[in-house]
Amino acid sequence: MVDAVVLLCVFPGKEYQVKEELNKIEEVKSSRITFGEYDLLVEVKTDKVKSLGTLMTKKIRAIEGVTKSITLIISESLNDNSPTD
Repeated sequence: MVDAVVLLCVFPGKEYQVKEELNKIEEVKSSRITFGEYDLLVEVKTDKVKSLGTLMTKKIRAIEGVTKSITLIISESLNDNSPTD
């Protein structure tokens, strides 16, 4: 599985419309409106990296109002029971 965080910039005033569209996408686990350089923080989960690419290009970036995205693939989280180096 591939977990990632996506930071989105959207046209002013489109935050809630974009959030509604994001929440219709199966791979989107949560979306939050933020203040600052990015307008939304989105948590996604896919089965492989190639699926993440498809999700970004065909679904998330295709939402009307999205102007920029940054995708951060998670390598480790506090919930992981795996040892760290």
